Amino acid sequence: MRRAALLWCVVAAACSAPSDPAGWARQAVKRNRIDEKLEALEQVRKAPGDHKAAAPYLIEVLGQHPRARGEAAVALGEIGDPSLAGPLLGAVDLAATDRDTVDANRKIAAALGALRAKEAVPKLVEMLASPDAFTQVAAVDALGEIGDPAAVDRIVALAADERTPPFTVKKALLALGRIGDPRASPTVLRMLFVERPGVSFFPEASFAASQIGPPMVAPLLEVLEGRDAKLEAWAQEARVVRGALYAKAAQVLGDVGDEKAVPALLRRLAYQDADPGVQLVVRVFAAESLGRLRASAAARPLAEQLARERDPDVRDRYCDALARIGDPVALPGLRSASAAGGFDLREGPLVALSRVGGEAERAVVESARSKDCRSGCSAAQERAYAGMAARLESARACRSELACWTGKLSDASAAVRDRAALEVGRAGGPAQAEALAAAVVRQVDGDDDLAARYHAVLALGWIARGAGLGAAGAGIADQLDRMIASDKGRSLTVGVNEDALRLATRLRRAARG
Repeated sequence: MRRAALLWCVVAAACSAPSDPAGWARQAVKRNRIDEKLEALEQVRKAPGDHKAAAPYLIEVLGQHPRARGEAAVALGEIGDPSLAGPLLGAVDLAATDRDTVDANRKIAAALGALRAKEAVPKLVEMLASPDAFTQVAAVDALGEIGDPAAVDRIVALAADERTPPFTVKKALLALGRIGDPRASPTVLRMLFVERPGVSFFPEASFAASQIGPPMVAPLLEVLEGRDAKLEAWAQEARVVRGALYAKAAQVLGDVGDEKAVPALLRRLAYQDADPGVQLVVRVFAAESLGRLRASAAARPLAEQLARERDPDVRDRYCDALARIGDPVALPGLRSASAAGGFDLREGPLVALSRVGGEAERAVVESARSKDCRSGCSAAQERAYAGMAARLESARACRSELACWTGKLSDASAAVRDRAALEVGRAGGPAQAEALAAAVVRQVDGDDDLAARYHAVLALGWIARGAGLGAAGAGIADQLDRMIASDKGRSLTVGVNEDALRLATRLRRAARG
């Protein structure tokens, strides 16, 4: 490519390359060779300066070779000026079937989405019928970015069609979530449970449900309470375990975040099933959602459930839920659970005590540490006890002072940050949102950092659902988006970042009004 640029200098008898986007765009218009055009268009995007000044020349390129047309569309989308939608729409050619034109159409669709051009919705809906799967996906993504409810019915039809490729279905569900229109609720609900060989649509459908929000609560409760006879009949025919319906509905209700779900979730804590494994899964997801909802009514029954449970992993999840609820009524049960059995059974209750308790719990933790480490502790135990001690020392210093806990969100100790996030989320408001956002985007290097990030995401969500963040939410959403992009490909953070993505989408929609 650099050799091509040098050749231009020789041909033009001028060896000074353009230095700004408009200059490179003029070069793109003038060049005859496609490789030279593409090189110039690449430089348009890289060059510093006023990119909007390049727009008239880029629009001219839209009428040239399809490969150049596609790259010009990418550059126009990055300029971000909605007035550029008209020329982009005029460059769409759905009649052509050659690879270059089809690829250009896909890039134009992406650019229209980046511009959030509502006038593009009819053309993008038309593109959903393209025989090219990549064009379909680009149109779906663009419609999701634009967020116009006018596209909902067509995207719903695409998602519900068994002939639609799975990847396109997943993209359609994500787009429905971004749009957030209640008309998508029945299809989103069904797709929570639909599976094809080797493919589950639950992650995307649950994202969509959380974004649609309150309109999903009633149908999800019908599922959780066993009142959706039509769905249960379908599940029986499709050989979907009934308990799976309840478990998934319980999990998604925690994502949606509506307190109306609390009574039904409490009942599912005692769910009975002939299959002990299914029974346990339903109970655990109900517990986790009650924790996410900070349901104080669940503190006592969860503590009682903890006393009966002997599976260390399940005990840990009950303890995590109790810590997120943060109700002191659970402390006696946690103390009792922390006193018997091996460290694998006691660690969860001890950690929960350090996330909820105060001075009285310091003695419990110190006694357990003395007992466990009398003859030496493993490195993992030492780290766990150090984290507990740090949390309880912060509780001694801060007590119930919100400003103190807010300051602890930037503490060097991840254990302190995770408790601080819970405290701020329960007692704080919009004034603490920026500090929580900074805690969310902090670098994650291990499991302790991950727990701190997760609790900061939860806390920010609690505040946003309470008082709301208004226009400030859009800026926080941008921070979360950058964090998610920088973490792309990291398996450690993928789960927590999915929660952050849900939160970012809700914040951005709320900011737009």
